[in-house]
Amino acid sequence: MKRIQLPIIFTLLLTLLVACNNAKNYSKSDNSARNLALPMIKESGDVKQLYVNNEPFLIIGGELLNSSASSAEHMKDIWAKVRALNVNTVLLPINWQQFEPKEGTFDYSLIDSHIKSANDNNLKLVILWFGSWKNGESHYTPDWVKTDMERFPRMLFKDGKISNTISNINTDCLNADLKAYKKLMERIVQVDKNGTVLMMQIENEVGLLGGTRDFSPEATKLFNQQVPNELIKYITNNLNKLKPNIYEQYVNNGSKKQGTWEGVFGKSPHTDEIFMAWYYAKYVNQLAEAGKAIYNIPTFVNAWDASGGNLIPGVWPSGGPNYLMLDIWQTGAPNIDILANDNYSPKFGLSAKNFVHNKNPLLVPEACAIWMNDTISAAPKAFFSFGHFKAMGFSPFGIDHHTYHSTHSIKKAYEVLENLMPLITKAQVEDKINSFMEGDEASPASFQLGGFIFKPDYNLQKDSIIKGYGLIIQISEDEFIISGNACNVGYASADSSKPDSQLLSVEEGKFVDGKWKKKRTINGDEFGIKLPPNPYNIASDVYLNNISTLKIKLFKY
Repeated sequence: MKRIQLPIIFTLLLTLLVACNNAKNYSKSDNSARNLALPMIKESGDVKQLYVNNEPFLIIGGELLNSSASSAEHMKDIWAKVRALNVNTVLLPINWQQFEPKEGTFDYSLIDSHIKSANDNNLKLVILWFGSWKNGESHYTPDWVKTDMERFPRMLFKDGKISNTISNINTDCLNADLKAYKKLMERIVQVDKNGTVLMMQIENEVGLLGGTRDFSPEATKLFNQQVPNELIKYITNNLNKLKPNIYEQYVNNGSKKQGTWEGVFGKSPHTDEIFMAWYYAKYVNQLAEAGKAIYNIPTFVNAWDASGGNLIPGVWPSGGPNYLMLDIWQTGAPNIDILANDNYSPKFGLSAKNFVHNKNPLLVPEACAIWMNDTISAAPKAFFSFGHFKAMGFSPFGIDHHTYHSTHSIKKAYEVLENLMPLITKAQVEDKINSFMEGDEASPASFQLGGFIFKPDYNLQKDSIIKGYGLIIQISEDEFIISGNACNVGYASADSSKPDSQLLSVEEGKFVDGKWKKKRTINGDEFGIKLPPNPYNIASDVYLNNISTLKIKLFKY
């Protein structure tokens, strides 16, 4: 046998060590680069924005119907249809029942397929984890969870009846959900090589439907224990910023520094909801924390809108992240980045405003109730959300429903919003944007941008189903981008030393590679801030898809 000389051995060993070290360094560098490119939420002043590939990004989204994503075969034709509507992000569920059909056996086929298909269609994804709860109940839990009520107990109503909602305080329930969610996050890391998944929604519209709280012996025992010190501390430190439902329950009962839930907040259905919110938040936070340790992308929870009036918790899911309970969730679930507004309210603006609280940014993952024949409001609501509330994202529910057809107004609206995204995100931070929507009480009658006051006017001939809307972005001292439909916009000087104003120029066009490209100059009978910029007030000139973008210049004297 031929002997290898010692110098050669040392050379080989040295080469191997260098190669291993280079590989290790490459791995670290690769991971570091990927971490830098991860979607993240950045705060600039009072505005929080989603960053994707280190650039501010608006979720111009669409959420699928609940059952669409349960089959890759069913989704085959949906991807292209949704992309054709100029959606940039699809919100779709992965449900626990399909993901872990047998305990410990995980089916990755759907998450793999959806990530690949989204990437193939140049779409981003927000994954909705339908785990322990969806719409206040537990229909998406696996059969082995549903049928084992001893191991996975359900909440009890006050009359002792068993609910369809698994416990939010039971460790077996939490650990099973947690294990599945971690497996999902691990899989996303393995297959999502292009940064397709932007965010994770954990659970869906949680809370107890039909009752104010869980009256099981275990929950009642906790209810009669001391309110956690961390919650009391948060309340006392943020007293003047609390939502009324929390503030009034606490202050009206003596602002106590310790006590049971009823001792601190009084005997009330609202106290029951505060208790429920705390334990839902703590449960969900453990999933968020574990998931971020695996793949640190933003997380949110969404809320069934808590109707006002004399209604009580249980009519909406009691304890969910609705606007009444935002303070409880912000305390109990610090690993949740956004408490999101599922907004089907006829008072859209008021509902949205309620969620802009204590630095909670507006994200609307569900809007426009198809079951109430409401889809054409999607375009106005998208403009209003991004411009007036500086929203991070907007998404009508059921974007794959046939009502969102190839000529639906959302298609043109989303094309315009995508075109204006760099201006919108910049103006959100600089507070140089506002928007308006006809028929909404929260919409401004007038507002100031720079040295000018703008006043939307919806008094023009049009079909009654068409509602005017628009947004205005200030791009220089006297120049503005204005986009929308079915309205005129008045203007005036806000400068008392130069009280008069004049419109100098109006151009219609769009941005191409970040530069304004004029389609035409508007003058004569068409001159004015008119959306659309047509010469006469004729009803047939205003239709749902007639969304225009103008660049105007004003003068004060």
